Amino acid sequence: MRRSALGVLALLAAVPLAAGAADPKIAGEWSPMMNFPVSLTHAHLLPTGKVMFFGEFEEGLEPPRLWDPASGALSNLPLPDYNIFCAGHSYLADGRLLLTGGHEDSHVGYPYVTIFNPFTLTWSRTESMNDNRWYPTNTTLQNGDVVVLSGETHAAGSNNPLPQVWEAKTGKWRNLNTAIQDLPYYPRMFLAPNGKLFFAGPWRRSRWLDPEGTGTWFDGPNSVYNGRAYGAAVMIGSKVLIIGGGSPATATVEEIDLSQPSPTWVTRAPMAWPRRQLNATLMPDGKVLVTGGSSGEDFDDDDLPVKVPELYDPDTNTWTKLAPAVDYRGYHSTALLLPDGRVLTGGGRNRRTAEIFTPPYLKQDGGRPTIQETPAAINPGSNFLVQTANAAQVAKVTLLALGSVTHAFDQHQRFLKLPFTVTSGGLQVTAPLNNLAAPPGYYMLFLVDGRGVPSVGRIVKVNLVVPAAQKKIVFSDTWKYDDRGVDQGTAWLAREFDDSAWKSGPGQLGYGDEDEGTVLTPGSPTVYFRKKINLENLVTAADLEVLYDDGIAVWINGVPVFSRNMGNGTGFGATATGSTTNAYERATIPLASSPFRVGENVVTAMVKQVSLGSDDLTFALSLEVTQLAGPVPDTLVVTAPNGGEVLQPGISMPITWSSTGNVPSVDLALSADGAASWTPIAFGVANTGVYSWTVPSMSTRQALVRVSRVGGTTPLSDVSNAPFTISPQVSVMAIPFRSTWKYSDTGVDPGASWNTAGFNDAAWPSGAAQLGYGDGDEVTVLNRTTPSQSSVYFRKKITVNGAVTQANLRVLFDDGFAVFVNGTQVFARNMDKGVAHEKYASAGTENELVAGTFPTSAFVQGENTIAVVVKQTGGTSPDLSFDLELQLGVVPNP
Repeated sequence: MRRSALGVLALLAAVPLAAGAADPKIAGEWSPMMNFPVSLTHAHLLPTGKVMFFGEFEEGLEPPRLWDPASGALSNLPLPDYNIFCAGHSYLADGRLLLTGGHEDSHVGYPYVTIFNPFTLTWSRTESMNDNRWYPTNTTLQNGDVVVLSGETHAAGSNNPLPQVWEAKTGKWRNLNTAIQDLPYYPRMFLAPNGKLFFAGPWRRSRWLDPEGTGTWFDGPNSVYNGRAYGAAVMIGSKVLIIGGGSPATATVEEIDLSQPSPTWVTRAPMAWPRRQLNATLMPDGKVLVTGGSSGEDFDDDDLPVKVPELYDPDTNTWTKLAPAVDYRGYHSTALLLPDGRVLTGGGRNRRTAEIFTPPYLKQDGGRPTIQETPAAINPGSNFLVQTANAAQVAKVTLLALGSVTHAFDQHQRFLKLPFTVTSGGLQVTAPLNNLAAPPGYYMLFLVDGRGVPSVGRIVKVNLVVPAAQKKIVFSDTWKYDDRGVDQGTAWLAREFDDSAWKSGPGQLGYGDEDEGTVLTPGSPTVYFRKKINLENLVTAADLEVLYDDGIAVWINGVPVFSRNMGNGTGFGATATGSTTNAYERATIPLASSPFRVGENVVTAMVKQVSLGSDDLTFALSLEVTQLAGPVPDTLVVTAPNGGEVLQPGISMPITWSSTGNVPSVDLALSADGAASWTPIAFGVANTGVYSWTVPSMSTRQALVRVSRVGGTTPLSDVSNAPFTISPQVSVMAIPFRSTWKYSDTGVDPGASWNTAGFNDAAWPSGAAQLGYGDGDEVTVLNRTTPSQSSVYFRKKITVNGAVTQANLRVLFDDGFAVFVNGTQVFARNMDKGVAHEKYASAGTENELVAGTFPTSAFVQGENTIAVVVKQTGGTSPDLSFDLELQLGVVPNP
């Protein structure tokens, strides 16, 4: 029987190099084979620098072993009180090792949880989990808590779908009841820079888990290769690398940068050999050492072993083959970086051998950098001194979490490169920014010189630093919502709005994706959400996270703070302008005119569908705020009118303000001359934050409002940030129906600037409306291309002498259109596919007349360009129509 080319490659990889054939300076070298009493199936580098390991199946009932890399001494450890084989494990902030689940029988786990103390070499039980787990994954969070996922329960194929969080402060479990998910064995999970857990494999579809509250899952990008069973995964800074795996095995490698707003998987250089059941170990110089694995199609094919290690350099995207090992390392093997820079490899099914690999960097001529002294513990975000006599030769300072590895995955490993400067006595090093970058616990600190040679690692502790920011809303929180398809107007935005008749439910809310905490009723273009929070002090910083599908707008106390795909406006019937699926975004809320107030605040959100036929909807929101420390100060801030408004005499409008501290009542005053003089509006107004004001009869562009505290030991007042205008408004018919327009009906894309004021339309023909073809009622008959052109373009200039305060539009059209003012889209219908030239309308209509209003901010004083694109539904569409009327409310220039 002839082997495949894949098998021949694997056989070549399994053949040891001839004696003396490999230079250790290039290929490294292996120690003589060691024999251990149990297999190296679960291996952990302890904060003491020693290695604790335990074996497979019934070996889990034997004492775990403690091995000293410095002396080679091997000793027995106390027995835990159940079989800990196939547990999950990761380190806690204090250096103890948390083990979840275990082995009652093949495919049957335990619910037990035990903690190993590396300093006292003792075991202690803590609260059990909700159910059995066999092959679960532990992930330590930025606050020292641990998330456990997956693990088989009582029968083959029955995994525990409930994620749980072990809370370090209480030793109790918190259930993520709104994040139920049936996951594969030992899922490859990583704590990402956004505080979410990233599921990198073995599925092709990656996912995100928000562990706050009761938990929320949402989709991530697909990897390029179709699944990686028993592949390896490591985290380098903010990047995750997935290597090999699959059935049959693959040599492919992919990378994703989790710090990007929309991270995607990209392919990297492949290995020389396909591998599954491999181990990937992060090295002190930032490279990745891949050892072991099989190139066969079987689960653990030792007929096709890969014994040649490969070293990956992320900076150059290259692989280097190294000296081959003696024994096969496949299923149940492990690899562990030691503090001296060597790598311990061992185990495998029914294998109790181990070897130590000395990388090429330890075979170079000359010495290695030395660390004379470091702090025993470092705080994230701080600087610290590393004393060394080799400061001038150091090229990198790196930090690696202690390894805790089993089944081709290290559940605790991560690599960080730290900034540094040379200083007197050594190096001034900058610690990781926060515990998201480096969860609290023990790490190895290395100095790496320009040759890539590392020092002996110094084990240091990264402290837990509680951030000043607090989560006030998490994705899984409960919201009031209205999905009845009822137009709520604008009253629903107010803090005082009565939402007692609305339904309520936990996030995420939506339908169609099967990951909802609350399933909503389909069929409405707009769904409304409200939630109230209390703030104890002034907000100095705020971050917003949203999950949405398709469009979203968010307000805080009625002030808009975030919007996506809402170009058609916030009216009930308007649709989203773009289609998306479970889009995730994070944004910083601007605080120049803070929307927050001390006390009760209301957060409101509107989610829109791209069309009534859209088959899914998603909403979840998280809000994190940093509040001023210390007592609440006395403050008073005018919020409206606050500059730029145009008000008509005789109308009633609210004067609004915000305040904190001791402000029992206020006086209100108006200036018509830019603060040169003031006229009282009202005295002793109760501090409700709002006063109903009738705008006086006058004409001025220099109006200001002042709000002043009554009483108090020191004066306290605030004035509008900028002048506003008081002037009568006139109605102007800026464009009547049957007007003349410049047009382009050639079917040729006029370019991106066609709707802007500076575009040269001199070559375009002109014609009176209605314009179009195919109906026989056109004043100007346009050209129809074959097939029918997707887009016809129209332009017209108008002059505005004053401030536009109102814009009313009527449009006759067939089939879709979008209106632009000076390049800004202000109105659209049937444009769900977008305004790009080649896109067709998303729906058809026959000479429909539509009316509406739109925001006036796009207008400028003087000349304005009105531009319209009219679209067909497809290449066979037989007719097209266009006419437009624009009526403006204008406050004339004085």
